[in-house]
Amino acid sequence: MRWRQATALLLAAVLLGAAAAAPAPDAAAAHADYLRGLAYRNGSHGLPVDAARAVVALTAAAQGGVPEAMFILSHMLAEGEGAARDAAAARRWLEAAAQADYPEALQEMAMRAMSEREPARAAELLREAAHAMQHRAHESQRQ
Repeated sequence: MRWRQATALLLAAVLLGAAAAAPAPDAAAAHADYLRGLAYRNGSHGLPVDAARAVVALTAAAQGGVPEAMFILSHMLAEGEGAARDAAAARRWLEAAAQADYPEALQEMAMRAMSEREPARAAELLREAAHAMQHRAHESQRQ
């Protein structure tokens, strides 16, 4: 059953233009978990809104290395959406997404650095975010 769901979600991603190349099996499973997590969070693709199931799927995706899932999971844990509020775990997932060069996570880390009166660190993070955005733009041009 899980294989059918993963296959259906991957097919939907390809049809929507979200997948450019055939990912490795583990990457494909993690991406399918990510798409399922989004579907549960938003109540789309025939799935009901279910924040708890979204957290489970996004956690699997984040553990599989999907930076977008790390970022969203960070926000859900920070707000207590679908799971108990957990600021420490939220911070760890945000930092993991930043380590994976996810631009939005780098930007958020920069904003936190500014609020913590660390302007040099904030500037460094913003440079990293800009660089990551350039890579994203180049990747989208290749597709």
